[in-house]
Amino acid sequence: MTASPAPEDPLVYVVEIDLPEGGLMPFRDWYAHVHAPHLYEAGFTTCTSYRAVRGRMDIVDVYQAPGWSIFESAAFARYRRIAAADPHLPPFMAGIANIRTPYIARPETGMAAGEPLAADWLTILRFEAGDGAVAAVAAWLRAGGAADLSARGVVRNRLLGRTRPAPTGTSDRPALALMLESTRDPGAALPAGAPAVLTAAAGPHFTGHRLYPWPDAAAKPAEPNPST
Repeated sequence: MTASPAPEDPLVYVVEIDLPEGGLMPFRDWYAHVHAPHLYEAGFTTCTSYRAVRGRMDIVDVYQAPGWSIFESAAFARYRRIAAADPHLPPFMAGIANIRTPYIARPETGMAAGEPLAADWLTILRFEAGDGAVAAVAAWLRAGGAADLSARGVVRNRLLGRTRPAPTGTSDRPALALMLESTRDPGAALPAGAPAVLTAAAGPHFTGHRLYPWPDAAAKPAEPNPST
Protein backbone atom coordinates (compact mmCIF):
# COMPACT_ATOMS: atom_id res chain seq x y z
CA MET A 1 0.00 0.00 0.00
CA THR A 2 1.33 3.43 -0.95
CA ALA A 3 1.37 5.90 1.91
CA SER A 4 -0.49 9.16 1.42
CA PRO A 5 1.75 12.24 1.26
CA ALA A 6 1.99 14.23 4.48
CA PRO A 7 -0.30 17.27 4.54
CA GLU A 8 1.34 20.60 3.89
CA ASP A 9 0.97 23.89 5.69
CA PRO A 10 -0.95 26.31 3.46
CA LEU A 11 1.34 28.99 2.08
CA VAL A 12 0.77 32.75 2.35
CA TYR A 13 3.30 34.42 0.05
CA VAL A 14 3.71 38.19 0.44
CA VAL A 15 5.48 40.25 -2.23
CA GLU A 16 6.14 43.98 -1.67
CA ILE A 17 7.20 46.46 -4.34
CA ASP A 18 7.72 50.18 -4.86
CA LEU A 19 6.49 51.76 -8.08
CA PRO A 20 7.99 54.72 -9.93
CA GLU A 21 5.92 57.83 -10.53
CA GLY A 22 3.25 57.07 -13.11
CA GLY A 23 3.69 53.32 -12.70
CA LEU A 24 0.48 52.44 -10.92
CA MET A 25 -1.87 52.18 -13.88
CA PRO A 26 0.52 50.14 -16.10
CA PHE A 27 1.19 47.87 -13.13
CA ARG A 28 -2.51 47.41 -12.39
CA ASP A 29 -3.35 46.54 -15.99
CA TRP A 30 -0.44 44.08 -16.30
CA TYR A 31 -1.23 42.46 -12.95
CA ALA A 32 -4.90 41.95 -13.79
CA HIS A 33 -4.56 40.81 -17.40
CA VAL A 34 -1.22 39.00 -17.46
CA HIS A 35 0.43 38.33 -14.10
CA ALA A 36 -2.50 36.97 -12.07
CA PRO A 37 -3.69 34.61 -14.84
CA HIS A 38 -0.17 33.20 -15.15
CA LEU A 39 0.02 32.62 -11.38
CA TYR A 40 -3.34 30.89 -11.28
CA GLU A 41 -2.09 28.59 -14.03
CA ALA A 42 1.02 27.96 -11.88
CA GLY A 43 -1.17 26.65 -9.07
CA PHE A 44 -1.79 29.59 -6.75
CA THR A 45 -5.32 29.60 -5.38
CA THR A 46 -5.54 33.32 -4.50
CA CYS A 47 -3.87 36.34 -6.11
CA THR A 48 -4.50 39.74 -4.51
CA SER A 49 -2.88 43.16 -4.65
CA TYR A 50 -3.20 46.09 -2.22
CA ARG A 51 -2.28 49.77 -2.63
CA ALA A 52 -0.73 51.44 0.42
CA VAL A 53 -2.25 54.24 2.42
CA ARG A 54 0.34 53.65 5.14
CA GLY A 55 3.52 51.65 4.94
CA ARG A 56 7.05 51.51 3.66
CA MET A 57 6.26 50.14 0.20
CA ASP A 58 3.61 51.08 -2.36
CA ILE A 59 2.15 47.69 -3.23
CA VAL A 60 1.66 44.46 -1.29
CA ASP A 61 0.65 41.37 -3.23
CA VAL A 62 -0.58 38.31 -1.33
CA TYR A 63 -0.67 34.86 -2.92
CA GLN A 64 -2.03 31.67 -1.40
CA ALA A 65 -1.20 28.09 -2.29
CA PRO A 66 -1.85 24.66 -0.78
CA GLY A 67 1.77 24.38 0.32
CA TRP A 68 5.46 24.93 -0.35
CA SER A 69 5.50 22.23 -3.03
CA ILE A 70 4.02 24.75 -5.48
CA PHE A 71 7.51 26.22 -5.82
CA GLU A 72 8.82 22.77 -6.81
CA SER A 73 6.09 21.97 -9.33
CA ALA A 74 6.33 21.73 -13.10
CA ALA A 75 3.56 24.32 -13.40
CA PHE A 76 5.59 26.87 -11.42
CA ALA A 77 8.72 26.13 -13.47
CA ARG A 78 6.67 26.78 -16.60
CA TYR A 79 5.43 30.08 -15.12
CA ARG A 80 9.02 31.19 -14.43
CA ARG A 81 9.97 30.53 -18.06
CA ILE A 82 6.97 32.54 -19.26
CA ALA A 83 7.67 35.38 -16.82
CA ALA A 84 11.30 35.62 -17.92
CA ALA A 85 10.18 36.42 -21.48
CA ASP A 86 6.94 38.29 -20.73
CA PRO A 87 6.46 40.84 -23.54
CA HIS A 88 3.75 42.64 -21.54
CA LEU A 89 5.87 43.34 -18.46
CA PRO A 90 6.11 47.12 -17.85
CA PRO A 91 9.75 48.09 -18.49
CA PHE A 92 10.23 49.61 -15.04
CA MET A 93 9.37 46.34 -13.28
CA ALA A 94 12.75 44.78 -13.98
CA GLY A 95 14.63 47.28 -11.82
CA ILE A 96 12.31 48.02 -8.90
CA ALA A 97 12.88 47.01 -5.30
CA ASN A 98 10.93 43.98 -4.11
CA ILE A 99 10.73 41.89 -0.97
CA ARG A 100 9.39 38.32 -1.07
CA THR A 101 8.33 36.65 2.17
CA PRO A 102 6.73 33.20 2.36
CA TYR A 103 4.66 32.57 5.51
CA ILE A 104 2.66 29.77 7.02
CA ALA A 105 -0.15 30.41 9.48
CA ARG A 106 0.62 29.88 13.15
CA PRO A 107 -2.01 27.80 15.00
CA GLU A 108 -2.18 29.90 18.17
CA THR A 109 -5.19 32.00 17.18
CA GLY A 110 -7.16 29.09 15.75
CA MET A 111 -7.70 30.85 12.43
CA ALA A 112 -8.08 28.61 9.39
CA ALA A 113 -4.81 28.91 7.51
CA GLY A 114 -6.21 28.18 4.07
CA GLU A 115 -9.22 30.50 4.19
CA PRO A 116 -9.14 32.57 0.95
CA LEU A 117 -8.14 36.22 1.29
CA ALA A 118 -10.97 38.41 -0.02
CA ALA A 119 -10.89 41.65 1.97
CA ASP A 120 -11.24 45.25 0.81
CA TRP A 121 -8.53 46.38 3.25
CA LEU A 122 -5.39 44.64 4.46
CA THR A 123 -3.10 45.44 7.37
CA ILE A 124 0.15 43.58 8.08
CA LEU A 125 1.78 44.13 11.49
CA ARG A 126 5.26 42.65 11.58
CA PHE A 127 7.15 41.74 14.73
CA GLU A 128 10.06 39.65 15.92
CA ALA A 129 9.84 36.33 17.74
CA GLY A 130 11.12 35.82 21.25
CA ASP A 131 10.17 36.90 24.78
CA GLY A 132 6.74 35.31 24.50
CA ALA A 133 5.73 37.43 21.50
CA VAL A 134 3.40 34.85 19.96
CA ALA A 135 1.79 34.02 23.29
CA ALA A 136 1.25 37.72 24.04
CA VAL A 137 -0.46 38.40 20.71
CA ALA A 138 -2.61 35.27 20.91
CA ALA A 139 -3.65 36.04 24.52
CA TRP A 140 -4.56 39.62 23.61
CA LEU A 141 -6.73 38.47 20.70
CA ARG A 142 -8.54 35.93 22.87
CA ALA A 143 -9.02 38.37 25.75
CA GLY A 144 -10.83 41.00 23.70
CA GLY A 145 -8.36 42.22 21.11
CA ALA A 146 -10.16 40.37 18.31
CA ALA A 147 -13.45 41.94 19.37
CA ASP A 148 -11.87 45.42 19.47
CA LEU A 149 -10.49 44.88 15.98
CA SER A 150 -13.87 43.64 14.78
CA ALA A 151 -15.39 46.96 15.88
CA ARG A 152 -12.96 48.60 13.46
CA GLY A 153 -14.10 46.45 10.55
CA VAL A 154 -11.60 43.59 10.89
CA VAL A 155 -13.32 40.38 9.79
CA ARG A 156 -10.37 37.99 10.04
CA ASN A 157 -6.92 37.89 11.57
CA ARG A 158 -4.11 35.48 10.81
CA LEU A 159 -0.93 35.02 12.80
CA LEU A 160 1.83 34.21 10.32
CA GLY A 161 5.35 32.87 10.71
CA ARG A 162 8.09 33.06 8.11
CA THR A 163 9.16 29.84 6.50
CA ARG A 164 12.20 29.17 4.29
CA PRO A 165 13.32 31.80 1.75
CA ALA A 166 11.43 32.03 -1.52
CA PRO A 167 13.18 30.63 -4.60
CA THR A 168 12.47 33.86 -6.50
CA GLY A 169 13.72 36.52 -4.08
CA THR A 170 14.78 37.54 -0.59
CA SER A 171 13.27 39.15 2.49
CA ASP A 172 14.52 41.08 5.51
CA ARG A 173 11.14 41.11 7.25
CA PRO A 174 10.72 40.03 10.90
CA ALA A 175 9.89 36.44 11.73
CA LEU A 176 6.22 37.01 12.56
CA ALA A 177 3.27 38.97 11.23
CA LEU A 178 -0.35 39.59 12.20
CA MET A 179 -2.44 40.00 9.05
CA LEU A 180 -5.76 41.81 9.49
CA GLU A 181 -8.46 41.61 6.80
CA SER A 182 -11.09 44.33 7.05
CA THR A 183 -14.01 46.04 5.37
CA ARG A 184 -12.56 49.54 5.93
CA ASP A 185 -9.39 51.26 7.07
CA PRO A 186 -8.98 50.12 10.70
CA GLY A 187 -6.86 53.17 11.54
CA ALA A 188 -3.20 53.62 12.30
CA ALA A 189 -3.46 53.17 16.08
CA LEU A 190 -4.09 49.74 17.54
CA PRO A 191 -6.78 49.26 20.20
CA ALA A 192 -5.83 49.96 23.80
CA GLY A 193 -4.20 46.98 25.43
CA ALA A 194 -2.45 45.70 22.31
CA PRO A 195 0.84 44.02 23.27
CA ALA A 196 4.06 45.98 23.01
CA VAL A 197 5.43 43.66 20.33
CA LEU A 198 2.78 45.12 17.99
CA THR A 199 2.72 48.73 19.14
CA ALA A 200 6.51 49.02 19.14
CA ALA A 201 6.53 48.56 15.35
CA ALA A 202 9.48 46.18 15.31
CA GLY A 203 9.17 45.95 11.53
CA PRO A 204 7.63 47.96 8.71
CA HIS A 205 3.84 47.76 8.92
CA PHE A 206 1.41 48.13 6.04
CA THR A 207 -2.22 49.15 5.51
CA GLY A 208 -3.78 49.38 2.06
CA HIS A 209 -6.96 48.97 0.03
CA ARG A 210 -7.55 46.36 -2.60
CA LEU A 211 -6.24 47.02 -6.09
CA TYR A 212 -6.93 43.54 -7.54
CA PRO A 213 -9.32 41.82 -7.88
CA TRP A 214 -12.38 44.11 -8.05
CA PRO A 215 -10.97 47.28 -6.43
CA ASP A 216 -12.97 48.35 -3.40
CA ALA A 217 -13.46 51.82 -4.95
CA ALA A 218 -12.61 52.68 -8.53
CA ALA A 219 -11.24 56.15 -7.68
CA LYS A 220 -8.83 54.97 -4.99
CA PRO A 221 -6.06 53.45 -7.15
CA ALA A 222 -5.30 56.89 -8.60
CA GLU A 223 -4.75 58.48 -5.18
CA PRO A 224 -1.17 59.15 -4.05
CA ASN A 225 0.30 57.21 -1.18
CA PRO A 226 0.62 59.72 1.70
CA SER A 227 3.59 57.78 3.10
CA THR A 228 5.80 58.44 0.06
